[in-house]
Amino acid sequence: MIVYLDMDGVIADFFKKFAETYKVDHWKSIKDKERALINLQNTDWFMHLEPFKEDSTNLSSKIVKFVKKTSKRNGHDWGICSSPIRGDHNNSAFWKRLWLLKHGFMPTVENLVITSNKHKYAVNKLDGRPNILIDDKPENVKRFENAGGIGIRFQTDKDDIEEYLFPKIEEALEQINKL
Repeated sequence: MIVYLDMDGVIADFFKKFAETYKVDHWKSIKDKERALINLQNTDWFMHLEPFKEDSTNLSSKIVKFVKKTSKRNGHDWGICSSPIRGDHNNSAFWKRLWLLKHGFMPTVENLVITSNKHKYAVNKLDGRPNILIDDKPENVKRFENAGGIGIRFQTDKDDIEEYLFPKIEEALEQINKL
C-alpha cells in the first residue's frame, strides 16, 4: 500500500506562482487559464515553485516527513502522484522530478507517478488493498475513490495540517490495516 502525495497545491505552491506569473492577485483572475497553462509547456516553470511555508515553518517538509514516518510505521510506503500540464508530460515530469530532488522530497523512483489518470493507482496491484491519495483537486479525489482507493482532499494554503490532514492520514491507514 502506498500513500501518494499530490505536488501542486499540496507540497508545491503552484497557484501562488501561477498568479504571480500572470501578474494577478489570484489565479482565478487569469482570463484564459487554458491558454496560460499552454504557455507553460516546454519550460522549466515547475522548478520555480516554492514549497508551502508559514512563518518560519516549511509546511511541505512537515507533510512529507509525516507521511514518510507514518507510512513506514504502518508497514507501508509513500510516493508522489502528480499531474503534468496537458500536452507536456515528459517536460513536466522532468522538472517536477528535479523540484522534488531539490527540496529533498523525492520518493523511490517506482513511487514517483506523473499522470493525469491518478485513479489508475487507487488499488495496490499485488494485494488489492486501497492506496491513499492526498490531493487538492476534488475531481481527482472522487475518481480515486471510485476506483477503490482512499482519497483525502487537502489544500495546504487553506486546510490545517495538524488538526485536519494528519488525523485523516492516520484514520485512512487504520482503515487499511483492518483489511
